[in-house]
Amino acid sequence: MPYTQVANLDFADIKAALKDYMRAQSDFTDYDFEGSAITTFLDVLAYNTYYTAFNTNMVVNEMFLDSATLRDNVVSLAKQIGYRPRSATAPKATVDFTVDYQGSGVTPDTLVLKQGTGFVTNYDDTLYQYVVIEDQETPLVNNTATYEGIDIYQGTLLTQSYIINTALKNQRFVINNTGTDVSTIRVKVYKQQGDTSFLTFSSAENILNLDGTSEVYFVEEIEDENYEIFFGDGVFGKKLDNGSFVEITYLTTSADTTNGAKTFNFSGLIHDKINPSNSFPYATSVTLVNASTGGANPESVSSIKKQASKSFATQDRAVTADDYVSIIKKVYASISDIITFGGEEDNPPEFGKVKIAIKPDNASTISSYTKNEIVKALRNYSVASVTPVIVDPSILYIELNSTISYKTSKTTLSKAEIQSKVIKAVEDYIASAETEKFNGKFRHSRFASVIDGADGSINSNLTNITLRKDFYPSLNSTYYYELCFVNEFKDSCDASVMKSTGFVISEYPSFTVYLEDDTFGKIDLYRLNSLTGEKVYLKKGVGDINYTHGEIKLYDLTIIKGSFNDNKIEIRVEPASRDVDAVRELYLDVDISKSNFSAVPE
Repeated sequence: MPYTQVANLDFADIKAALKDYMRAQSDFTDYDFEGSAITTFLDVLAYNTYYTAFNTNMVVNEMFLDSATLRDNVVSLAKQIGYRPRSATAPKATVDFTVDYQGSGVTPDTLVLKQGTGFVTNYDDTLYQYVVIEDQETPLVNNTATYEGIDIYQGTLLTQSYIINTALKNQRFVINNTGTDVSTIRVKVYKQQGDTSFLTFSSAENILNLDGTSEVYFVEEIEDENYEIFFGDGVFGKKLDNGSFVEITYLTTSADTTNGAKTFNFSGLIHDKINPSNSFPYATSVTLVNASTGGANPESVSSIKKQASKSFATQDRAVTADDYVSIIKKVYASISDIITFGGEEDNPPEFGKVKIAIKPDNASTISSYTKNEIVKALRNYSVASVTPVIVDPSILYIELNSTISYKTSKTTLSKAEIQSKVIKAVEDYIASAETEKFNGKFRHSRFASVIDGADGSINSNLTNITLRKDFYPSLNSTYYYELCFVNEFKDSCDASVMKSTGFVISEYPSFTVYLEDDTFGKIDLYRLNSLTGEKVYLKKGVGDINYTHGEIKLYDLTIIKGSFNDNKIEIRVEPASRDVDAVRELYLDVDISKSNFSAVPE
């Protein structure tokens, strides 16, 4: 009987198949395989077959982008479709910097802030260095040099140098440092070592518009998250001459660790441009323009698998809304979630535009400066007839109010411990669910089920939800405000469904005032009696509420102080449904910190 059983991959099944094969031979028809020494040889054959099958399966898996698990293999497969995984990205802050010259004698004409030096910040009780990646020059006027809008990056600037040796067929230019931010790589090529003049080579993403004189380099990720730089071959990109001296500078960074840093102290080097060795006393001051943002870890394996095919589909051009998602993730790394939609889908419609909403990591919105930088970068990809517009995400907070009933006879946990277990279960579910995102969906039944399953002693829970939106008023200005919840409000004839936190307006500067709806579609302004706590209505109809469309409009309010230190005001409403959906730029956020979980023993 020929041995044709090739479907078995378990050791026991392989060994059994070998026995069946041998029993089919006339020499082993009545042989006792279990009680003889030949069983040892069968074990060896079975183990060898098992290991070979396992290794073959693993090798084949690593040959395809969908099934590969090792980062080096995933990166290599992504290269084949022209995708370069995103490197670590250094957080960037923008500052204004002033130097007051306090020396005597000959006054320098121009001061230079030396490349690789700059500032330090204390973030989470740890010192981090922020540097400029190129020399910054400014004239000294009336003993003061003012550097405006300097971009500083977190990390350490390193330099590697090579001498081109064409006799070496496999000379490599490898950056052997993890945490390299590829966007900060700067390449200078000198004719020979010791020269003072050089050519600056720029990074090329593809070979379009390149010829044999193009001063470009290419960079690729290689093994162990290191990078290698390649130069042209004389056809696509300039070929380097023998003896040329190459200087490569780059930044290694702690990625997203210092996103949000706002305080910087000068620790760099200032020198005279004409006479760098001339030392002199000076005083400095630093003013923050934009807080640190944009730091991100190297692209994960799962993200590479997802984005490589999408990037290939875009072909480096932004035509459809989905194209913008892929390209923006390459341009700006620190993204928690992103959504794009055509302007014709907006309300009111805006034709000829693509709307882009970005929720950054560790923040609610991105700065105006970052928005402009992204739009500027998109010009290289977008078609002329479409204008990209970046809008802030409209964050809709969901607050839970849950009463949890549990059997004391089934647990030794206290009320506080039950509440902690429920909160932990809800947080774990949020982390894995499709709730906190654009196009997110909050399903009440699933959250109720998670609460019930948090501990075996829990019998039931009664969980209600409240929707909240925050807004920051334009202080001391008469302004119109519109808040779109997108979800229908509860329409009650008996009680108000909308309320606000307290704030101060110019008409009643001595009182803290509040907002509520009158159940008929109007919004009233009131204060609380300091003695009785009763509501005293100050002004009727300061706004409208549309229960069906989930919209709130406030008219002609001159707010001089908000509810909190940052002047934020919170608006809460009761929804008509306990299921909540997000569309377009609406971003759902389940706010556990302002939710209430009460455990009640039975």
